[in-house]
Amino acid sequence: MTRYRSSFSHFGVVGAAIAFLGCTATPPEQASEAKMTVSKVVVPFLSDEQPFCVSLTEDETLIVYQSPRSHGHGNLDLWFSRFENGKWSEPYNAGPNINSSSHEADGKLSHDGTTLVFVRSDNLAKSTELYVSRFENGAWTKAEPLGPPVSPPETREFGASLSHDGKRLYFSSDRPGGNGGMDHYYSERIGQSWGEPVNLGPGINTKEDELDMTLSRDGKVIIFPTNRFDSIEGSTDLYVSRLTEGAWSPIQNLGSKINSPGTDTCPWLGYDGTSLYLNSDWDFASGRKGDSSLVWKVFNSKGF
Repeated sequence: MTRYRSSFSHFGVVGAAIAFLGCTATPPEQASEAKMTVSKVVVPFLSDEQPFCVSLTEDETLIVYQSPRSHGHGNLDLWFSRFENGKWSEPYNAGPNINSSSHEADGKLSHDGTTLVFVRSDNLAKSTELYVSRFENGAWTKAEPLGPPVSPPETREFGASLSHDGKRLYFSSDRPGGNGGMDHYYSERIGQSWGEPVNLGPGINTKEDELDMTLSRDGKVIIFPTNRFDSIEGSTDLYVSRLTEGAWSPIQNLGSKINSPGTDTCPWLGYDGTSLYLNSDWDFASGRKGDSSLVWKVFNSKGF
């Protein structure tokens, strides 16, 4: 799986930014058009770090990502960076309560940064297990497995994200009974436990793999990567579905202003509704395929 090798305007972003829909001065007749820019996320990643699958808190002061960065606990680890004094801090390891000698990946923060759900696995292509850790008294607690029915043995789960109110957990899984490959599911919180997962249905799930779903603050928009007949140049693109009158709409390609001829994956919707973070091996600054996947932020003035 290629994703396992993982700006901010008020954060003092530097570097590449591309205005897709016009110049700074917008003609009156175009005032209603969405303005869209892409900028490279400026966390001080190492040149060979290969950051993937970022997640941020609602106030965008804490970011987590996965990386095989050296000096970790083994294989893929989760790393944090904090926005302090006008810039992102040097990334630091999430620590032994979260990271182990196995792979830790797909870390997703709750909106307030008090809960982290992530994947642990010895072999990401074979099976994974979902874990949760909580930030209490200034430290992350020892991660505990979620277990069945959300994360049963001998299945793969990825991209588990909490709804804003914490009452639902959305994730992808290859468990039996789906439409094929990885499908998207949600589980309702029942006290301190999670209920039987519910498949999001054939409007979203197909015989292909649906992975890395990200959810809007109001729970009415989901975005995820997949490869379909209408993908740009046969690449992996990001697709969107919207909840209308209790049903999810058929998925739609987000289009060439966001998707590239490269591999676009690992989306994360900012809680303001106008920001979308993603990994892409397409260099939006040069307009060509890069040597590795980088983390980008898309700003859409009309929101997603």
